[in-house]
Formats: sequence, structure tokens, C-alpha cells
Amino acid sequence: MMIENILLLSLIAAIFSADMTCFGQFMICRPIFCAPIFGYLTGDVASGLWVGMIVEMIWFNAVPLGASMPPDICAISILSVVWTNRYFPGLSSACIFALIAATPFGYICREIDAAGRRINVKIMYWIEEGINKTDFNRLNTGIFLGLFLFIFKFFIFYILVIPLGGIIFSVYLMFPPFVLNGFTKAWFHLPILGFGTVAYSFVNLKIKMFR
Repeated sequence: MMIENILLLSLIAAIFSADMTCFGQFMICRPIFCAPIFGYLTGDVASGLWVGMIVEMIWFNAVPLGASMPPDICAISILSVVWTNRYFPGLSSACIFALIAATPFGYICREIDAAGRRINVKIMYWIEEGINKTDFNRLNTGIFLGLFLFIFKFFIFYILVIPLGGIIFSVYLMFPPFVLNGFTKAWFHLPILGFGTVAYSFVNLKIKMFR
């Protein structure tokens, strides 16, 4: 299966991103799930699964809790897989480069999410004002409006960012062979780093429990 339509990919990606904080929390936003799905949609499940495993383990503790807003690892995973499968399918060094290039966009998504939360606060005040005036219809309207705006902002984000993969990979073509060889080695070594991150998290938790 290979979906070339950027609008369709952007819509699906926006729905997956909504699962992180906005609606559902069915965990479909986790890299280990969303990356293989987008690998399937763009023609390479194996690369998607590998990227999902790497991102999941490296950002093992990246869970939004209250005011804590980690980088959007869902966006990092989706962009990495889509860019690789659209421009350099099956090339492990290109996949690692895509993962590196997608990481800053995870932080951009975090700022977009922060802006969305500020809008949601305004919607909340609007709902409270309506309830004080016995206009209870504002409650349902506000909920659906917040959900729509959340999905819409990420839909626009992915529409704008997915085509950037062509420009980003023009930089990839400029790297000398030894750098590309390093990317290929990282394809196999990054899971070890990720496993170490997960192990350290559990060891750190165990030590704190005995203090």
C-alpha cells in the first residue's frame, strides 16, 4: 500500500496527534504504533517499526502530564517515516537522517500545542459565560470546537511540513560517504542507546523508591 496524497496523510496524522492530549488517549499516538502504521500507508512497514522502536525507547518518558509538555514524538515518528518512504525508500541511512531532521519539528509541535491550549482556555471562559446565562448549548459547542481546532491546526502543520522532505533530503545528498556510513551504523546502534535509556529510567525509579 502506498498513499501519495499529502492531504490524506496529513488528515490521518492529525487524527493520530489528537490522541496525545485532545481526544481518546488510546495510545495510537505512541511511536511504536503510529510509525508502523504510517510505514504501511507509505509502503515500508519494517522501516516504520524500526523507527517507532527507536523513538519510543529514546523518548520513553516523554508523556504529557498537566503542564509538562515534551516534544511531540508522534510527529517525529510520522515525519521520519513519511519522508523516508517518499524520497529514499528502504535506505537505512536516509531513515536516520530523516529522524534527525524531524526532531526539531517535534519541538515546534510542542509550541503549537501550547498555543492551542491558550485558545482552549478562551473557549472554556466562553462556555462558563454561557452556563452563567443558562445557555447550556455552549458546552457541546465548545467541546467540538476545541476538538476541531486541535485537529485542524495539526492538519495544516502536516500539509506544510511533509512536502519539506524533498528540500531536507537535498541536504542529505550533499553528505560525504563516511557520514552516510555513520548514519547506516546508527541504524543498528540507536536501539542500543534506546534500550539503555529505558533501563536507566527503571533503575532511577527503583533507587528513588528506596530513598
